[in-house]
Amino acid sequence: MDNRIVGERISLGRKSKGLSQADLAKLVHISPQAVGKWERGESLPDIFMLGAIGEVIGTTDINYFLGKVPCKCKEGGCMCGCECGKN
Repeated sequence: MDNRIVGERISLGRKSKGLSQADLAKLVHISPQAVGKWERGESLPDIFMLGAIGEVIGTTDINYFLGKVPCKCKEGGCMCGCECGKN
């Protein structure tokens, strides 16, 4: 798991909801400093915290935080640029 990608995804999700780091921190019961560390890639939230963050930003897909595109492929080849191997 790449800390930077997870941090970027947390930041993107937070901003897409119009939340500050402090707002997100309050909603998931953590310090604003922890949110800042996650977004800078200095540390990672645990899996339970990722679930709480996902609820706030509107995703239940752990792949969002890993920077992976969910597979939307059909028979005959990859259509979405994911890592499904159907290229």
